[in-house]
Amino acid sequence: MKIQYFATTNDHKLREVSHILGYELEKIDLELTEPQDMDLEVIARAKAEEAFQKTGKLILVEDTGWYFDVWNGLPGPFAKFFLSTVGCEGILKMLGAESKRRCVAKTVMAYHDGEQVHTFVGELAGTVAPEIQGTSLFGFDNIFIPDGHTRSYGEMTVEEKSSISHRFLAVSKLKEFLNEKEIDR
Repeated sequence: MKIQYFATTNDHKLREVSHILGYELEKIDLELTEPQDMDLEVIARAKAEEAFQKTGKLILVEDTGWYFDVWNGLPGPFAKFFLSTVGCEGILKMLGAESKRRCVAKTVMAYHDGEQVHTFVGELAGTVAPEIQGTSLFGFDNIFIPDGHTRSYGEMTVEEKSSISHRFLAVSKLKEFLNEKEIDR
């Protein structure tokens, strides 16, 4: 068996996950129901079940959240909605001169193997930059500075980001699982 399919509407996520896996996944463009929950694993599991039910394919889904300490975990799994309504500039404006800028980027990869859903979590702590840093057009990249780095994701090359990101950490766990299960990745 081989994971071939990724249910996503986001081409950037498709490229990034394929890059980390080391081979091209086939995109299946599905609008999936997202349960309203602060737990990304609950959301990812439900999306993987629905994607499998709709397609009958062994399929991968992903959900990402950004958890700001100062906002008690918001936007969390609702990050996509924050970005689509106010964008990075709006988030920075809402934070204003706030000095507490700690946050966690978290991704859950969920893989439906035809029988059950397996989840793989990647988390990376960092800070919200005081201003836009970089030219990425993807998510929070221009305002997230991972711990141990001085540049935002948006200032990093694809290779740099893909070797440290929260998504990299989750996909690495998925790859390890596949290797342990002797599934041809």
